[in-house]
Amino acid sequence: MLLKILLYAYSVKVYTGRRIAKALRQDIHFMWLSGMSRPDFRTINNFRSSRAKEVIEALFEQVLLFLVKHEHIKLENYFCDGSTLAADGNKHKIVWKKNAERFKDMAGEKCRELFKQIDTLNAAENKQYAGSDLEERGLSAQEVTAESIDEQVEKLDAIIASGTGKKHQRKANSLKKKLREKQAKIVGYEQQIAIAAERSGYNKTDTDASAMRMKNKELLPAYNVLAGCEDQFIVSVSIHQNTNDGSCFNDHLQKLKTQNHELPKAIIADSIFGTEQNYELLEKEETVTSYLKFPSFHAEQKKSYKQNPFNKDNFGYNSESDSYTCPNKKQLTFQRVYQQTHKKTGYQSTIKEYQCQDCSGCPFYSKCCKSTTGENRLIKVNEKLEAYKQQAREALNSERGVLLRKQRSIEIESCFGDIKHNMGFRRFHLRGIKKVETEISIVAMAHNLRKIHLKGIKKAA
Repeated sequence: MLLKILLYAYSVKVYTGRRIAKALRQDIHFMWLSGMSRPDFRTINNFRSSRAKEVIEALFEQVLLFLVKHEHIKLENYFCDGSTLAADGNKHKIVWKKNAERFKDMAGEKCRELFKQIDTLNAAENKQYAGSDLEERGLSAQEVTAESIDEQVEKLDAIIASGTGKKHQRKANSLKKKLREKQAKIVGYEQQIAIAAERSGYNKTDTDASAMRMKNKELLPAYNVLAGCEDQFIVSVSIHQNTNDGSCFNDHLQKLKTQNHELPKAIIADSIFGTEQNYELLEKEETVTSYLKFPSFHAEQKKSYKQNPFNKDNFGYNSESDSYTCPNKKQLTFQRVYQQTHKKTGYQSTIKEYQCQDCSGCPFYSKCCKSTTGENRLIKVNEKLEAYKQQAREALNSERGVLLRKQRSIEIESCFGDIKHNMGFRRFHLRGIKKVETEISIVAMAHNLRKIHLKGIKKAA
C-alpha cells in the first residue's frame, strides 16, 4: 500500500512526506489507493528511507519485466546520458578539500613553532638536546599529527609535574592549551579530507553530495544521475558523486547488468562517453554494438578540420619507418613511449611521442607549432584509442548509426525533461547516496508509469 502511494505521489508531483500525508486525508485518489488508511508522514518517510531502500532494485527489475512482457521495450537500443540534480543540502555549507588541506598545513606550521618553544623550555629545564640544533633533528620539516602533538604534551606534563619554577609551569600550561586547540583543529581538518576522499569537496548537511556546477552556472551540492532508456522508458538509472559522465560509465554499466541480467544490443551515448576505457569495456561485451561518440567526432565532420594540414590527424603516417610527415615534408620520428594514468579512474593508456628533428626556418612554424620557446613540433599518439575511434566513425556514420544518433537526443533528453519540467523534480528530498538511489529509482518508476498512461491515451484516441 505504501509503495502504491509513493509511486502515485511521485507521478503527480507530490514528494515530501507531509504533503503525501495531507493528500491521504484530502485527495480521493490517495484515499482509494490506501484503502482509507492514513499513515502519518513519519511512517511514509521511514518506509521510503529504510524498507523501500532494501528492495528498490528488485522492484525496479519487476517494472522492467512488466515493460518487456507488454512489449513497451525490447532491450535493443539503450540511449544513455547524465544530468545533475541538486541534493537536499545547504548550498552555503560546502567544505572544499583544498581549503581543509591548506588550513591543516597552517595549523601544522603553528604547531611546529610551539614545538620549538617546548624544546627550548625543556632544554632550559634539563638540557635534553645537549646543544643539538633543532633543524638538525628535522623538527622543522616533520609532519604534525595528533600523535606527535600528544608526545609534545607529555613533555609539557613532565615539566608541570616537576614543580621546578612557577614561571616555567605557567609557560608549559599555556603551551599545552595552545597545542590542544591546534590538535582539535588538525583532527577536524583530517576528518574533512577523509570525507572528501577523491572529491574536491562535500556538503556538511549531506556529506555524500558533491559540489557541482549546474546549467545556470550556480555551484550547488548535487548528484550526477546517469540514466538509459528505450522508447523513452527508463531502463536503468544510477547515482554518482563525479560530474564526468564518462568516468561513471563503468559503474553504470555494472548496475545495468545487475538489473537486466544482460546488456542491450546497442548502446548509444554522447561524446563525453567516448573514452578508451569505455570503448574497451564495450569491446569485451561481444553481443553489444557500441555507438559512443568521441569528443572530436563533430569537429571531424567539418571541412575546416579535414582540410587543416597542421592538424596531427592529417599528417601522413609511414608504418615502415614509424614516422609522420608534416606539411613542410619533414619527418616526425618516434621518441618514446610511456604510460599515462587517468586521475579519476586510474585507467592507464599507452602514449607514443613523435617529434620533428629540426623546425628552424620552417615557413609554417607559427601555424603548425604552438610552442612559444621555439621547440620542435611534438605530437602524442594513443594508437589503441585511435583504433577505437576508427571503429566508432564507421559505426556512427553508417545508415543505422546516423538514425540512432538523431534518436538519442530525442530519447534520453525527453526523459530528463519530463522528470525536471513536467514532474517538477529538480532536487532530491532525501540525504545520503543510498537514500538518493532509492528516490531516483522511485522517480524513474513513476516516469515509466506516466509514460504507460500517456501511450494508453494515445492508443485510445
